Amino acid sequence: MGQFDVRDIDQSRVPVVTEAQLAEHLRSRGRRVVLHRGRHWRQLLPGFYRPVHDMARLSAAEATCPTLACWGFQARLDERDASRANASIPTHLVSDLDAFDEAALPKTRRHALRKARERAQLVELTGPGLLLEQGYEVLRSAHERTGYGRVPASEEHYLAGLADFGDPAAGIVLAGIVDGRLGGYLTGYAVDGTAYALTSVVATWALRSNIGTGLHYEFLLACRRAGGITEVVDGLHAREDEGLCRNKELLGVSLQHLPARLTMVPGAATAIRRRDPHKYYRLSGRG
Repeated sequence: MGQFDVRDIDQSRVPVVTEAQLAEHLRSRGRRVVLHRGRHWRQLLPGFYRPVHDMARLSAAEATCPTLACWGFQARLDERDASRANASIPTHLVSDLDAFDEAALPKTRRHALRKARERAQLVELTGPGLLLEQGYEVLRSAHERTGYGRVPASEEHYLAGLADFGDPAAGIVLAGIVDGRLGGYLTGYAVDGTAYALTSVVATWALRSNIGTGLHYEFLLACRRAGGITEVVDGLHAREDEGLCRNKELLGVSLQHLPARLTMVPGAATAIRRRDPHKYYRLSGRG
């Protein structure tokens, strides 16, 4: 492993950027970003917008249509305007990071965490070398097993996506090395006081090492060491995958419904609900 740039996992800290810095980072990558009433919004798909900082607490006055060329938007509301919400965002969330404690984990999770530390070398990647060499195959293996996430059309597209490695707005990469090979990795970033666990992939051959559990827990610790991070988002509620949701609960990441405003042109909500009820649930919080 000497040829790759890594840092001891105990020294890892998630870099924290501002909403404006994240917006500029997304613009530099070709994403459409607009400024509306002092808040930055990104186009999630043509005509549909969400704040660049997904879990930013917007006031009811800020959570309005960000541009005329918009058929819908979703935004979390500040608790002070929760009564103005017409939807919720079902989110796996650690809302009190300082209180998160390994000793409070269930016995099965503590056992899995211990096994991960015994069977793998958990590190922070400080350079893209390991991902350039082995990352694409790990991602493909995980996708073939789970069907989750998106795999770039080719290895060249995957490698091109590593061009911004090291940019604080791109966040951090934690990795598990098993028998000298990359077994899996986790990416995450932080904006203002919120951190996001973004991508977690483990190659099928490395599942027995329990590095998935190890990397998620170490990410929480890296958030705590960063200072200023008060909450960690570990994805939206995938209610169709009970096993995944149960694993998050066992790791101490609770499901919370956060007050939100959801606005769409007439007929759009019905069409989305009929085509993909799980996607509609994650947009609205309604079954």
